Amino acid sequence: MGHRPRVGDSAINGKTWNEAEQDMVVGDYLVMLDKVMTGRAYDPANHQRALRFVTNRSGGAITFLQGEISAVLTLIGLPILKDHPPRWDFGDGLVDSVDRCLTAKPAALKDLAQPPALLGRSVAPILAEGAPSRAHHAAPSARTEQLVAKFDPAARDLDARMLARIGVAAALVYEQGRLEQRGRQDLAQQVRLVLPTDPEGCDLVSFSRTGAQRLIAVKTTTGGPATPFRLTPAEEALREAQPGAFIVYRLYDVAREARVFRVRAHVSAAQDQALISQPSATLPE
Repeated sequence: MGHRPRVGDSAINGKTWNEAEQDMVVGDYLVMLDKVMTGRAYDPANHQRALRFVTNRSGGAITFLQGEISAVLTLIGLPILKDHPPRWDFGDGLVDSVDRCLTAKPAALKDLAQPPALLGRSVAPILAEGAPSRAHHAAPSARTEQLVAKFDPAARDLDARMLARIGVAAALVYEQGRLEQRGRQDLAQQVRLVLPTDPEGCDLVSFSRTGAQRLIAVKTTTGGPATPFRLTPAEEALREAQPGAFIVYRLYDVAREARVFRVRAHVSAAQDQALISQPSATLPE
């Protein structure tokens, strides 16, 4: 998450973005994203032409800025436009703009974080294998840390009970299918939600292909793979008590592609910060 004074735009057309222009591009981005999340048709080319007209910027400069908007939205746990993958070298002026636009429209923030169409589904989404973000970027600026703290995606997702239930249901089906594909129908039938007698701090009890027990904590977001998350005190205690069995399943983009990857988490319970996760490359199947 490097930060710089609008280098991307100045490199394209020799001009820097002012506050009003950035607000227009961020606002238009959120309009397009809302249409995507609610299944309404829109023409990106028309939006691009309108932005070029009102900002007097090149299409390349606008596209560059839209990628930076994707990066900021990812950090606060919101979906992004797939045509604009995150660009992590955004400046603090853009962070201010995203803050203004989302603060002015709290309903839009809620609907993007917990889309009504997702919450109203009668069946859980089908999960596909995903991967953690491989983006390499510098430490966030103080202003970016303020924005993440304000909208706190880790806390918001923890409090979103319906979203959590959807994630757990999807992970349950995924685990059963994983074992069935590996010829362990017997174990697939034993995968279950936690019972009062199970250790506190997990959502599912499952198994590896060899029959070793897995205690799975499910973390669900409508944001992307780089969206931060946090362990609860009970989850952290279970991780420390049974590190060989405890696994975090990170579900992301659950309102659209619905993907999952497994992680081993390393964080101090005393740290009031987003969880820093590492891929679990040696996890037994």
